Amino acid sequence: MKKALYILAIAVMAAACSKGSRVNPDSAAVGGYSTYNSSPVGQYMMSIADDLVAGALTELETSFLLEKSEVTWNSRFKGMTIVKADEMDDTWSLTYEGQLTMGGSTYETRFSIVATREVVQEGQHADWTVSVSGTRAEREGYSCKFVGMGSLGYQTGGSRTGWNQIYGKLSMDVFKDKARIDTGLLVFNGAPSAAQFVRGL
Repeated sequence: MKKALYILAIAVMAAACSKGSRVNPDSAAVGGYSTYNSSPVGQYMMSIADDLVAGALTELETSFLLEKSEVTWNSRFKGMTIVKADEMDDTWSLTYEGQLTMGGSTYETRFSIVATREVVQEGQHADWTVSVSGTRAEREGYSCKFVGMGSLGYQTGGSRTGWNQIYGKLSMDVFKDKARIDTGLLVFNGAPSAAQFVRGL
C-alpha cells in the first residue's frame, strides 16, 4: 500500500513538472516595475490614457467625417472644440470643459490635447502623437491634475478597433481638499497592458 501511494505521488509530481515545462519562454518574465492594475491610482491613470485621450482621438476622427469643429453629436465629449493648428499641418487642438464620464463615473473635467496625425491606414484609426494636460474633480474633495511628460504616441499596430500600442509617460498628482496626497507615473512602451506604474514620486 505504501509503495502504491509513493508511485502515485511521483506520478503527480511528474505531471506538474511537465505542465511547467510548457511555459512559453518568450512570454514568461519576472521582475520589473509594478503593473498599473495593482493600484487604484494606476488604474485611474490608465482610464485617463484610455477613456479620456483615446476617446477624444476617436471623436476627433469622427469630426473629420462630419466636417465639424465641435462635438455636437451624441457623445461623452459633447462640447469639445476642435481647432486645426495650421492649414498645412495635420495638427489639431482639442479643448474640453464639463461633466465627463470616465471609468463609469461622471465629474467635472478639463483638458487640453494637441494631436498630430502621423500615419493614416485605410479603414483604420490614424497613428497620433499627442500632448495632454488637464484636471478632474472627484467626490469628497478629491481631485487630480495630469500631464503627459513630453508626447504620447498612439499607434494602431494593425488594429481596426483602436490603438494597441502606446509610447510615452503620463504623470498625475492627487489632491484632497487642494493638498497633494499622492503622485503617480505611468510609463508606456508598447502594449497598454504592459504599462509600468510608479507611485509616490
